[in-house]
Amino acid sequence: MADKDSAADKDQMDNFVKQCRSISDREKLRQLVYDLCARVVNGQSKADPVVIALIEVIALNSDIINILSDVLLLFDVETQTLENKDNTRDHYLQLLSAVNNRVISEWVLKERLDYETTGDARIVSNKKTASTKFIKLKTRLFYKQQKFNLCREESEGYGKLIVELCQGIAFDHKYMLQVVKKLIGCFNLDPNRVLDIILECFEYNIDLHKCYIPLIQEYLPNSTTLTQILAFKLSFYQNENSLQTPDTLYQVIALALHYKLIELNQLYDFLYPNDNKILDDFKNELSEARTFAKKINSILTNPEKQNEDEKNVEEERQKQFLSNQKLGLILALLKVGDWKNAELLIRKLPEYYAVSFETIANQLCDLIHYSIDKIYKQYSGLPTVIASKIKSYKCAKQPLIKQFENVSELKSTGFTMISSIGPFLYKDTLLISKIIRFCRTLLSSSSTANSVKHDIITILDEAILPSMSLVESNCALSEELWLLMKSFPYQQRYKLYTNWKAEPSNTLMIKTRAATLKRIKYIMKRLSKENVKPSGRQIGKLSHSNPSFLFQYILSQIQSYDNLIGPVVDALKYLTTISYDVLAFCMIEALADPAKEQTKHEGATISPWLLSLASFSGSVVKKYPIELPGILQFVANQLKSEKCLDLLVLKEIVQKMAGIEALDDMTNEQLSALSGGELLRAEGGYFNQVRNTKKSTSRLKDALLDNNLAMPLCILIAQQRNCILFHQQSHIKLVGKLYDQCQETLVQYGSFLANTLNIDDYIENLPPLEKLISDYSLSADITFFLVRPMIIHYINSKFDELKKVDKTSSKLTQYYIDASDTVTTPLVKSIVPAYSAKFWDDLSPRFFVTFWTLTMYDLQVPTQSYERELKKFKDQITAADDNKDLAPNKRKKEKEKCLSMMEKLTDEEAKQQDHKSRVLARLQKEKDQWFQSKVAKMEMTTQFLQHCLFPRCKFAASDALFCAKFVHLLHVLQTPNFSTLICYDRIFGDISYTMCSCTENEANHYGRFLCALLETVMNWHKDKDVFNKECAKFPGFVTKFCEKDPVHVDFENYRHVCHKWHYRLTKAFILCLDSGDYIQIRNSLIILTKVLPQFPVMISFAQAIERRVDNIRNEEKEKRPDLYALATGYSGQLKSKKSTFIPESEFHIKETKKVPQNSTQNNVKTEINSNINIKKEPKEVNNIEKETIKSKNSIDSKEVNDKRKESKKEVIKMESKNKKISNEEKNNTEKNHRNDSRSSSVSSLSPRRTEHRIKEESIDDKEREHKKRKVDSNKDENDIKRVKDELNNGVSNAQTVRSHEKKQSSTVRKRQQKESPTSDVTDINQTPKRRKDDDTNKTKREDSRNKSTDKRSTSRRHKQEDDK
Repeated sequence: MADKDSAADKDQMDNFVKQCRSISDREKLRQLVYDLCARVVNGQSKADPVVIALIEVIALNSDIINILSDVLLLFDVETQTLENKDNTRDHYLQLLSAVNNRVISEWVLKERLDYETTGDARIVSNKKTASTKFIKLKTRLFYKQQKFNLCREESEGYGKLIVELCQGIAFDHKYMLQVVKKLIGCFNLDPNRVLDIILECFEYNIDLHKCYIPLIQEYLPNSTTLTQILAFKLSFYQNENSLQTPDTLYQVIALALHYKLIELNQLYDFLYPNDNKILDDFKNELSEARTFAKKINSILTNPEKQNEDEKNVEEERQKQFLSNQKLGLILALLKVGDWKNAELLIRKLPEYYAVSFETIANQLCDLIHYSIDKIYKQYSGLPTVIASKIKSYKCAKQPLIKQFENVSELKSTGFTMISSIGPFLYKDTLLISKIIRFCRTLLSSSSTANSVKHDIITILDEAILPSMSLVESNCALSEELWLLMKSFPYQQRYKLYTNWKAEPSNTLMIKTRAATLKRIKYIMKRLSKENVKPSGRQIGKLSHSNPSFLFQYILSQIQSYDNLIGPVVDALKYLTTISYDVLAFCMIEALADPAKEQTKHEGATISPWLLSLASFSGSVVKKYPIELPGILQFVANQLKSEKCLDLLVLKEIVQKMAGIEALDDMTNEQLSALSGGELLRAEGGYFNQVRNTKKSTSRLKDALLDNNLAMPLCILIAQQRNCILFHQQSHIKLVGKLYDQCQETLVQYGSFLANTLNIDDYIENLPPLEKLISDYSLSADITFFLVRPMIIHYINSKFDELKKVDKTSSKLTQYYIDASDTVTTPLVKSIVPAYSAKFWDDLSPRFFVTFWTLTMYDLQVPTQSYERELKKFKDQITAADDNKDLAPNKRKKEKEKCLSMMEKLTDEEAKQQDHKSRVLARLQKEKDQWFQSKVAKMEMTTQFLQHCLFPRCKFAASDALFCAKFVHLLHVLQTPNFSTLICYDRIFGDISYTMCSCTENEANHYGRFLCALLETVMNWHKDKDVFNKECAKFPGFVTKFCEKDPVHVDFENYRHVCHKWHYRLTKAFILCLDSGDYIQIRNSLIILTKVLPQFPVMISFAQAIERRVDNIRNEEKEKRPDLYALATGYSGQLKSKKSTFIPESEFHIKETKKVPQNSTQNNVKTEINSNINIKKEPKEVNNIEKETIKSKNSIDSKEVNDKRKESKKEVIKMESKNKKISNEEKNNTEKNHRNDSRSSSVSSLSPRRTEHRIKEESIDDKEREHKKRKVDSNKDENDIKRVKDELNNGVSNAQTVRSHEKKQSSTVRKRQQKESPTSDVTDINQTPKRRKDDDTNKTKREDSRNKSTDKRSTSRRHKQEDDK
């Protein structure tokens, strides 16, 4: 049995040894050793095999000894705590005895185990005696105080020590350490007291720190003891009534920290005061500063008391600094040059609290000066001659910090030092300029720019810009700062300005801002035109330091008082460049302020503050060198966000900087000048002649091109114009104004690009024609407006190339035609896919391109404008000759200048004349390809009006004149298949719907267009010779389009047509004036004002319009003052023109009617209201004419002998025929009434209401019918009476009847021609069946018409009663 146990133990031990060999993990080894010893303790194995195994394992791994010691200690505790110990304790003691001195040495077991266990295991012979000795030894080591001689007890030893340490010269620390040890041993000196004396001597010989620091390091390497001694020294000065902590002690501590003799975390808790007290003091100062800022603007503030309070605050802060050991230690660390520990200590305090004390800020500036000295010499950016003279910076005591030698050291430490001082960098302006210069140089270097860019932005944000707010009026430093700031894009600059402008959290900055605001308020209250210069200088001084919130206040005043714009703009001439840049930022911020509403009166008008700010922006960027990309990008961003109100800013900028004005309020003379050459446009095309805009124009152009905003802005404006009607939820009046603003700005800005940009730059930035239409969804008017300069350039370039080949004058016209064809052919091909194939059935693509690419410059030469400008220069020469006060040299220069301008204008006129002749030759050649359809002239005219004429005539004032001129040119060129009469008839047919859909500016343009057309129409109307010369045999005046013998309109029929057009215009104006709708009334008044030179002409029409205008004046005087003003202005102009009005009989030959005298006035009204639907009447008139011709033939077939009998029958026939004519005219009147009701029902779909139809009729329908019948009956009675008288007198009955019938048929024919020149074409083919059906339905319509008339009269009577 014993053999089996021993064999099992041996296997177990072998297994243990194998595992220990293969395992290197300490934890697993500890577990194996524990399991092995547990077998012995539990009695499963004997101790000897275990010891043998352990010895074998220890030979492999010596760490088993420590593991075994820990395991034995663990079993000692376990066996002592067992309740039922059995033999476990004995087995453990046997194991201890076995391993003693065999596996583990005896001293290790004595060290680890207690004396009770070692005694039981017989490791210690007498455990009681050993325990007693251990207690005594521990008492002697830890609790018994050694006796040393203190200073009083052994003054000689300490005196010798002081003498040795305070020799005042450098010494060898090793030698001194030996001396100190000898003195301690000889005189039994206290080591701690000796260390204290060494520190005291160190304080008085601080310059010998290189000797004392090594001495202290070798004397006492324990930092805890040194920290406690230094803390004890500091505690002596922490009593409020005690003395001030000496600077030398701070310096000793700083040197100890620098050389790592002690650690800051160990010492920090011993410094006075604690952090909570410092934080409370900081908060109190902050609240006092904010209270000061509120009180400083008080009227009752006493300046003397303020100065006294400031002195008290400074004294209090000085006391805080002297009693604050943390601040004193920071100052000492900075003097020493230990920035690392100083930074740690500064960051433990509130932000900028430490550097707010002047001594600390100055010392930190001094340290930065010293640190960056080498970097500054290398990267100063100064000229070599000046840079070589820069002297090295010298401190009062050379700090221990290492000077920066490369950019990486500057990044790691230098920028951190600058950020830590923050706004208190203002203490040293020289340091600010040094930092700015080397930062600028680093940014300009490609090798260092990317690595330091972020750090430079950080120090600008945290230190340089805030410190500028505290520097007092240093314009040179501001310019240095701008040289650095302009290295950054405006986005980063504006972000820096935003932080600079933010509310400060520093007491000094809060007080400075309050004082500056008080000063600027004082200046702005007294600013006027008389004191611009002194006030401007004061504003300039303030802006050098605090431009951000200063301009914010100035802009707020401008938004409230627009009369300040002029004085403020003039006063800003003393600003620095960075101030102008901040001003641009403040303007953008004010424009984008979400707290302000850009509209007022519930969205009906634009707010005055926005108008004032836009006007100021345009004036200030024109006059001063302000960076433009930020403002332009802001406008572009607003357009992307579908906000077009800020286009006011762009409009003002272009107008002020480039001298290009909006063309809406221009006179006819100016528009005429704009159709001339470049010089004529500059001299006579604008209200303010373009002067001194060359530099500002160049600045604007460069800003647009450099930031790639030239064409994107133009396209954004165009897109916004197209979508503004659908996306704006504002008042319709404001929507129209915004649409006009987009249109004005688009034309103005596009003209600026075309006139200013180099043509190569223009073409490079302009997308292709097809892309503008398809990708950008631009309409044809905008697309060709943008493409037109490019096309003109290409044609001129091609023409110049052809001229160089052959300069023969006879071929120049052909060269121009070839050049035009070469350039426009690709455009024709590219424009075809943009429209449907059906569209091109009526219009040819070449005509479309020709119409949209031509300008007024191509069609006419403004000879009168050239003559007017030449006369102006001649007058200037005469005035210069007559001015005796003018110096001879100046007189000569003035005359030479005027003569030069006259010569240039003359040459320019000749060039334009040649150009016009070439363009007309080109059009003469192209005209046969324009209109291919010979039948569908109405559809062709409709397409021409819809897609060409109307869009362009409303685009701009010059385009309105162009459209009128182009229509006339089509007539003059005798364009095949183009009907001038149909075109004019479609334009004048019903302008009410066009008027309703116009904005205010479009109404102005449309009015100019109508006036120009009416001028041509009335020119033909006035003189028969002119008509015969310009119209009589022209294809545009053909009424029957027969190839062999076309029928033309004669002069008198043309005058009837003109009367019809005037009537339709009058009807449309009356309809809109009586509608009550704001838009219709406004537009009709605007158009009436524009067409006043040509319309109205007849007295009756003028009186009808005048009555409506007077009603508007009476009704709208209080409700809508703007309509009242328009009506009053037009009424005055209309009355001044009354003497030129003519009666209708002079306008055209009218059939004479004998009517009662009292019904004359009513007939004028009846004529206006009876001819409402003209095109329906010729059908009835033709029937009458046919019947008259039949009766004429029947009379000719009778025998002469039966004349008297037949004449009696003819009299009866005449009576019945007259009755029939009367009935037909009555039915025709009813039909006109019916058409009136139809048109009123159609118009009810438009914005205007239908009730004006009842209210606005000149006379009642029943009264009009009654009077018509009365007039007709009187006429018939007179005719019959005249025929009977002729029969009684023996006149031939046949001749009488024939002459009467001729007269009657001619009257009918005149009526027909007056109503429509094309009525023969449109109505001659009406079938008898259709006429018969119409006759059968007349009675039914008459009944229904009478009922509706009664209802209308009843409703009108009720309405009149309600009005009363």
